[in-house]
Amino acid sequence: MTRIFVAGTSVLAALAASQTPLAAKDYILATGRWDNTAIVIDVDKAIDPANDGTPNAVINRLRVTPDIDGKGTGKLDTVASGQPIIIAISPDQKRAYVVNHSGKSKPEDAAAFQHGHPGSVTVVDLVKALDPANNGTLGAVEAFIDSEGAGATGFAVTPDQKYGILAHAEGPGNEDGGRHINIVDLATNKVIHKVEQAYGKPGHDCPPAAIPHRAPDPAFGCFPDTNGVTVSPIGGGTVFTANGGTDDVSVISLPKALKGDADAEVARIPVQAGGFGITTSPDGKLVAIASRESARDGKEANTISIIDVEQALREPGKGEAARILVGTSNPEVQTRPFVAAFTPDGKRIVVTNFRTNNLSIIDVAKALSGQPAELARIALETPNGEPSRPRGVAFAKDGKYAAISGAPKGKPGSSVVWLVDLDSYKVAGRVTQIGNESYMLGGFSGK
Repeated sequence: MTRIFVAGTSVLAALAASQTPLAAKDYILATGRWDNTAIVIDVDKAIDPANDGTPNAVINRLRVTPDIDGKGTGKLDTVASGQPIIIAISPDQKRAYVVNHSGKSKPEDAAAFQHGHPGSVTVVDLVKALDPANNGTLGAVEAFIDSEGAGATGFAVTPDQKYGILAHAEGPGNEDGGRHINIVDLATNKVIHKVEQAYGKPGHDCPPAAIPHRAPDPAFGCFPDTNGVTVSPIGGGTVFTANGGTDDVSVISLPKALKGDADAEVARIPVQAGGFGITTSPDGKLVAIASRESARDGKEANTISIIDVEQALREPGKGEAARILVGTSNPEVQTRPFVAAFTPDGKRIVVTNFRTNNLSIIDVAKALSGQPAELARIALETPNGEPSRPRGVAFAKDGKYAAISGAPKGKPGSSVVWLVDLDSYKVAGRVTQIGNESYMLGGFSGK
């Protein structure tokens, strides 16, 4: 947590001020995707009723993709289309790592086919992110990391803040073909290891003679095509991945990965369908994954899975401790869960249901005991009446509020962020003009 101290005019005044830090404020950093920005939201302003349905809580719009030679003139004349989609906040809340799905591609190339481009990660200084002087500039950017893969997606920072775990959902030029989890040294901002994941077993040639260009396609199922990643400290560090191509979760030993061992991936745990958002409970004992859809036939799912970390390491076949229907009471309804995020106290899971335009609040203890576990189902509405299409989840005010990103892809600034009160289960505010097809977001504290 970043705090500032008031300097006095005497030694006694300075001592007194140093013992009374100013209260830190809460912020949300949201990805702007097609607008190639990250948007800083003041939470206090977002929950002010006077600002509902307006962009008034936005305090900065940060550029997170570089200028490139887009016209072949030798000059840096074009803003790259990186498609920033994922944000990971470092545990010390000093930096944000913004994953650019298409790295520094030309805008026309990313628009023509959004998949299969070389990825990158932008390192953002969160103190500089609050500086008005950096609005609309690259002033808050510390570095750009070459992801060394195509279709960069998930990113997680290890608890010791030494490494970043980076996933790629695709292969070069294709929506299928992702098969590596990269380990990034956060001191040098370089990829130092690549963990090769096992192929899936789809019942046909693997790898296929021709890798699918886009989903859905029945040839999917060979490559994991990992979307989200998360890390538990248990086992000296264990990585869990949401595999969109093989409908399962990889269990990866971080110590083995850091040594470059070929057997770093120690298990696979099947789930309902290809996942996207995946998180670890605060105590590291559980992992929650949202099953989104099948890449083979496009059928959307409607459950989340809770994985017991120790059981996954001991007996992977029994690693899935619970599977919960979300967003509907009808198992035939497709809700397309996007993210399953543990609240900061670990007692509940907030799930964004893209297709049914609502949130599910899950009681963890009830889910693990096999009881009905959906505490609330909250409908989200956009100010203009379009579907809410919720995606990302972050938390603010020590978990009192959940910030949710969503709204359909459209024109620049068409996305929305909702602040949901987790005591009353009511929407406390809506912030507009949050990029275009905003995906993930993160919460942090600052001055």
